[in-house]
Amino acid sequence: MTNPPQRVRVARLQDTQLDGVVAIDAECKQQLHRAGVSASEEPARGVAGIAKLTKLHNVLAADADGVVAGYAAWRDESPGVAYLEELAVKPELQRHGIAEKLLDAVREEARALSLPILLIRVWTKNAAGKALLEKAGFTPLATHTSDRATMWREEQEAAGGLAKEGQVVMVSSLL
Repeated sequence: MTNPPQRVRVARLQDTQLDGVVAIDAECKQQLHRAGVSASEEPARGVAGIAKLTKLHNVLAADADGVVAGYAAWRDESPGVAYLEELAVKPELQRHGIAEKLLDAVREEARALSLPILLIRVWTKNAAGKALLEKAGFTPLATHTSDRATMWREEQEAAGGLAKEGQVVMVSSLL
């Protein structure tokens, strides 16, 4: 499918979409590996990994003209911020607005919880993903001065895991 879809719907992940999400995750991880991100740093999740993801995250799936087209997984993290763990769109459907629709849905859910910012880690080698996030209003965490962003960064650093080498944390204001 290279033409833009006629209809894109975003809703909570359903069991019937699981195989499609697993396939998208694998394809998107292969894209990252081809871009130079090590498979050991960013392995595909598989069915068990996606199922585990649903235990701690709100997982949304995008359906484009009846085909599972992408997914997003996010959670509410201390100190009251939204963290986007995964944003993935089927490679042949990228650049058709599906990621933006998923981001809009994540933002809507996070705003409903009065979370002020949305954070995501992105690989610097993922130029297309970084460009998408910038177009969607994300900026590097280093330039964001909100109290919540600062507290989140400090908590992550204290836990020893702000970002892996080769990643940058990006943030978007929600309120």
